[in-house]
Amino acid sequence: MAFTLHGAPLSPFVRKVMYLLNLSNTKYKLKIVVPGSVPDDFVTISPFKRVPVLQQDDWFQADSSIICHYLIESLGHDALTSLIPSTAKLRAQMRWLEKFADYELAPRLTFTVFRQRIILPVSGKTPDEELIGRALEHHIPLLLDYLTSQLGTQDYFVGHCCSLADIAITSQMINFMHAGEAIDHRKWPTLAAYFERMLSQSMWHTLVEREKVTLDKIRPTHLVP
Repeated sequence: MAFTLHGAPLSPFVRKVMYLLNLSNTKYKLKIVVPGSVPDDFVTISPFKRVPVLQQDDWFQADSSIICHYLIESLGHDALTSLIPSTAKLRAQMRWLEKFADYELAPRLTFTVFRQRIILPVSGKTPDEELIGRALEHHIPLLLDYLTSQLGTQDYFVGHCCSLADIAITSQMINFMHAGEAIDHRKWPTLAAYFERMLSQSMWHTLVEREKVTLDKIRPTHLVP
């Protein structure tokens, strides 16, 4: 059983899958495919030319959520199965928050702020700070308010245990951080503390530190802090 993961580590969706593969000590090869510049034939394994795609021998599966659930079900590793809550209601809440991360957080944190601040300058383009400003002022606070309401006083979002919801949400927050933004401790103290706790975990810390090395290599010199 040989795994190849097609995608780029700075993608929050690829990061989700890498987290699970690393957590289960599953060996895999990372084949770099950069979003926005995928080869023409990539459509044969990913109909919308999106990453990640998991390859297992001659079998391919697209979509990070589908891949994560496949790994949990097929590998049967205790560290992975523990990411799925024990009751139907908690599982529904987990799936909802995972979807919220992928479809609500991603458009603002990753496809707006991260893309403008990191991806466009790498391509020699100028970030649209007005667009970023609107997201930071009008859209992202509402998302962080909602996450705060869902977290409450818990350490994790669902059932007091780490789940796929936490992995999906943290993956998007990391891109927000890479773009030079932070969760304001004064406005969202519990959410800010949550993100700090997640980053302090060895698995997240290792992934983030590797990504910082990549960021330092790809950033234009004048943008390196």
